[in-house]
Amino acid sequence: MTEDIVPLLKNLGLNEYEAKVYSTLVGLRKATARDIHEISGVPRGRIYEILHDLAQRGFIGVEEGSPTCYYLLDPDEVIDHLKEGYLCTLEKTRRAIREISFALPRPPPSVYMLRSDWAIDNHVRSLLKRAKKQVLLVCRDRQFLKRYLKELKAAEKRVDLCILVRNPDDFEGLDIPFVQAKGFVAELLDDAANSHPQFDGTVVFVDYGEFFITSLGGPETLAMTGSDAPMMRYLQHSLMASLDR
Repeated sequence: MTEDIVPLLKNLGLNEYEAKVYSTLVGLRKATARDIHEISGVPRGRIYEILHDLAQRGFIGVEEGSPTCYYLLDPDEVIDHLKEGYLCTLEKTRRAIREISFALPRPPPSVYMLRSDWAIDNHVRSLLKRAKKQVLLVCRDRQFLKRYLKELKAAEKRVDLCILVRNPDDFEGLDIPFVQAKGFVAELLDDAANSHPQFDGTVVFVDYGEFFITSLGGPETLAMTGSDAPMMRYLQHSLMASLDR
């Protein structure tokens, strides 16, 4: 048995043992399982299984008897049959590749709650630091602005910073840009102050993508944050379009 043929047979889809069994039968032309086992070196416990598989795949023939003999089928016909099947598989693969098309689903808006002072503080600072184009705040809480004054001033140097408030005089001493709210936004801030004295009414929009909204105060500190919400992007665009700056 020549070892040169084994790698070639493996390229046709045969495993190591199958290639050794088949190449042995190529040399013998006809032989018993025992003969093939002794010459090929394939374990005896695997010989019958491998011979059966090769026969099922059309590589060899079986001559029933005592003992059963196995013989080589015309190698040219075997190769032609394999070639035809291989080309057929290639064409099926070509068509399958052409037909593959995935519509990448747009992920749902990511909105989640922040339920601790630490989580809120960490998120607001991070939000302001990674802003690239614009930060818009709607706010009535002086303490909120004082808490993040350093980050707001740093953001002002990089992006368009706008802070909408009901009355800029209430925030005197904070050296950051304020715009007096008018119309609906002014009414909203007035309603928040009169109806919900614990509601700070702070909303932060960043780069027409991310947003942050503080919730009611009380025993549990809550805030909502998210990104890629069409309604929030629309609201930010509407607010910016209404400003007289």
